[in-house]
Amino acid sequence: MTSPPRSPHPDRRRPAAGRLASTLLALALLLTAASAAGHGMVVLGAVTANPDPPRPGAALVVTVDLATLSKSPVEGAKLVGSLMPADRPDATPTEVAFREYPEPYGTYRAQLTAPPAGRYDLTVRDRTYPNEDISATVTLQVGGAKPNGTLDFTFPPATGGPRSLVRWLLWLVGLPLLAGVVVTVLVLRSKREDADG
Repeated sequence: MTSPPRSPHPDRRRPAAGRLASTLLALALLLTAASAAGHGMVVLGAVTANPDPPRPGAALVVTVDLATLSKSPVEGAKLVGSLMPADRPDATPTEVAFREYPEPYGTYRAQLTAPPAGRYDLTVRDRTYPNEDISATVTLQVGGAKPNGTLDFTFPPATGGPRSLVRWLLWLVGLPLLAGVVVTVLVLRSKREDADG
């Protein structure tokens, strides 16, 4: 009984497929890292105060929660803030130092002493990446009987100037083109090896 003829290179197809899978995985990871590293998306923010309303001269905790449009928490942001009277634009702002908390994810808190009663503009700035400075302002009422509740804001996608725009074009257009070229070359090489085998 004769066995069917065997290919002289039985493992050629497997390494080509493995290389293709590894390349596609690496490209997917690069694309994911690029999207996470530039805030090229809209970020939703929510500010809450504890106690609410803040009591003048008492301890105050300001919490900022950040999430994407799909409600995924945004971690690793570097937030700074300032608080100044809404009716006195020439006043010296009070710096607000935010610290990220491990849980719940996407939560940043600052502890300070509440200023005198009145309306204040709380400006939150995202300085996570160099040359990308994004800010949003909400109005916080100190004193009084009515709580502030949740104060929502939106960080637009960061542009960071011309260099950032070029970088994003490179990632968003160049990387898929490169992936297409790599996949095409691997498929053609695999077909050529099959034909030679």
